[in-house]
Amino acid sequence: MKLLVITSRFPYPLERGDKLRAYHQIRQLSKQHEVTLVALSEGAVDPEALQKVAADCCSNIHVISRSRLTTVWSTLLAVLRGRPLQVGYFSSAAASKKINEIIEEEQPDHIYCQLIRTASFGRGSQVPRTLDYQDAFSASMQRRADQSPAWLRWIFAFEARRIARYEEQSFGWFDSQVIISEQDRDLLGFAGSEQVQIVRNGVDTEFFSSRNMPADQRDLLFVGNMGYPPNVNAANTLVSEILPLVRRARPQTDLLIAGARPTKSVQQLQGVGIEVSGWLDDIRSAYERGRIMVVPLVIGAGLQNKILEAMSMGVPCVTTELVNSAIGAVPGEEILIASTAQEFADQTMQLLTSPELYERISAAGRQLVQSRYSWQAVGDSLISAFARKVPE
Repeated sequence: MKLLVITSRFPYPLERGDKLRAYHQIRQLSKQHEVTLVALSEGAVDPEALQKVAADCCSNIHVISRSRLTTVWSTLLAVLRGRPLQVGYFSSAAASKKINEIIEEEQPDHIYCQLIRTASFGRGSQVPRTLDYQDAFSASMQRRADQSPAWLRWIFAFEARRIARYEEQSFGWFDSQVIISEQDRDLLGFAGSEQVQIVRNGVDTEFFSSRNMPADQRDLLFVGNMGYPPNVNAANTLVSEILPLVRRARPQTDLLIAGARPTKSVQQLQGVGIEVSGWLDDIRSAYERGRIMVVPLVIGAGLQNKILEAMSMGVPCVTTELVNSAIGAVPGEEILIASTAQEFADQTMQLLTSPELYERISAAGRQLVQSRYSWQAVGDSLISAFARKVPE
């Protein structure tokens, strides 16, 4: 099959969840199909990143660069036209024209659009097409509204309503649709959304496997895109509310926060026994240095790859029911669940003080990832979705 994949960002390096999902999906699809990638990009793509994707995934790549002026203008137009800001941010008439030319030139058998940001580029085409919602963005935005101060709440709530309308509207533009978890599908909530198929994320369990134990190992770990507001919120909660409770019982407890683009507020968390590493060339080094992954995430949506990667590396995880509802790990056996700062502290202390519990959660978590979350299975699920057409 000849596939055309449209993404809102160039899918490398893998410092964001949408890029990681796109990269591995394209890599799996290209093993059995001819894949053409069309990637939007704000500015030039690093030549090494371009070479990496060409070597690993597909050699037929089109990068459509957007200027800052174009981005500002298209975002303003989105406001006037009632579209979500994040859809407007990635839209432009020039990009639409170019993509239509590529479709005409390539004559693909199927078009795959990642995220509602690219949905308009597949609209109206006579070629069979699939939309990857990835997450229930409207629900995630509403959570941000609920957690924000009053002066910001109405902005996020307004955007959440626009995203929800656009999620429903774009559903009808595609022959089939996919999303990352049952939880996110349920959160879509519009008529017909129950027909959206589940295509989970995967983990390269060979890459995220054995761990070395460096001398500078930290007790606690948080990994993620540290410019992403839900991760920023979780990191601040970990440092300000959870870590002090753990230190009451174990004063020497230390923490590593790792991930790209740390905001100023995240950088300011660095202190005695708290390290903020920023971008790491190989994220496995963070999982090797952290004994326990603590993720008090209460705002985001989707399947958290950082949890799957940590579990694949044998790092026990403590997180919320919100996060685990997408993963499906068995609480108390494969993962530990908490909802309050005190519960997080208590669960963390159990892992710090019980080698038996630590080893049991570590082994069971890794087994779960190996058995359920492989990228090969993801590729097979996608092909199944492409072959399906939603009844009119």
